[in-house]
Parts: sequence; structure tokens; C-alpha cells
Amino acid sequence: MKSLIILLLTVATSFSALAQQDQKAKAILDKLSAKTKAYKTIKAEFKFTITNKSEGINESQTGKIQIKGNKYFLSIAGQDVVSDGKDIYTVLKDAEEIQINNLPDEDEEEFISPNKIFTLYESGFKYKYIKEVNGVQIINLYPNDAEDKEYHRIALYINKAKGQISKVKVYGKDGSISTYSIKTFTANSTIADLKFTVDIKKYKSLGYEIVDLRD
Repeated sequence: MKSLIILLLTVATSFSALAQQDQKAKAILDKLSAKTKAYKTIKAEFKFTITNKSEGINESQTGKIQIKGNKYFLSIAGQDVVSDGKDIYTVLKDAEEIQINNLPDEDEEEFISPNKIFTLYESGFKYKYIKEVNGVQIINLYPNDAEDKEYHRIALYINKAKGQISKVKVYGKDGSISTYSIKTFTANSTIADLKFTVDIKKYKSLGYEIVDLRD
């Protein structure tokens, strides 16, 4: 974590303040982690917004995600992204194409996997408690291997009363800000495993091109 620079304070006082903030952030994240891990499934609806002032970008989309263990089904912007825990299938509806990819190694991931949006803070980050505003606790995450990431900071917004993430903001190195605002959140509903599979034969019969990009 970057050192706090506070004029006219002693070094001892600075280190003390930093330690207190770390402990507060850790306590909040530990509580959030325990609650989230207890969920058997998660269903959520969200709004995704990306802005970049220098590029004149301000775009928004809505999406839905369902998570069960290491499996997920994401639907957004005319495409479905499905993982059975082994591979990733991206169904591009307008292009009538399905791309199949290996799951990225955790250490090689540059971007945030959809099924980790609610637990991304658990490893690979330093963290710092920022403040609480209207019952929402804000914690910044800084990746340990920042040079290998496309972003330099992530801000978590945690609803204190519900003990749930309400918003995630990813600050890209290119000046972009990607925001995931959680609109609805449902835990422990029944989701069949079939939801996390893609019937390749069915899509082939519909004329879809199958592009296998796995190693």
C-alpha cells in the first residue's frame, strides 16, 4: 500500500494511522468474505458503465449474472459468457459465433473474471479503508502485481447493513473507469448445472461458427 504522506506528523503516528486503516479494512472484508462464501448460489442484475473523458467515452449496459461455485453464466450486450468451471464459452449472438477459451491461470489474469466480482478482494491485493458515506463503506484495492494488470486500483462499495457489495469501480491505466452497480442480488436460489453448459450441437445446427481457441 502506498505510504500516507501527512505533513507535520511524526513517522510513528503515520504508521499507526496506516495500521488502523488496514485492520479496519481487513475486518470488513473478512466479514464480507465469510458471508459471501456461505452462499450456495448468487443471482444478480447490474448496470455496467465505462467512461473515459480523454476518449469521450460514456457508455452503459445492463446485464445479469448467475454464479454457482466456480461456474457462471453472464448475459450482457447481446452475448452470453458461460463457464462450466473448465472452459469459457462466449456466445456472440449477432455474429452467430461461439468462442471457446481455456480458463486463464489465476496468476495470468489481466482482467476480472465475472464469477470473482463478489470475491475479488480475497487475494492479490493490498487494501485500504477510505470512508463511510450514507451507510456505504468504501475500500480501495491495489493489485500486488500492478505492472501486469490493465488497472491500478479498484474501489469496493459495501452496503454496511446488508453486508453486500453494492458497487465496484475499476480504474484503468488508460484513464477509463469501469463501474459495476448491483441493482438486485439474490442468494441461495436453485440453479441447475445445465445453466452453465453450452450445447454446441444445437448451435451448429443453427448455423453458428464454433471457434476453439483452447491450447
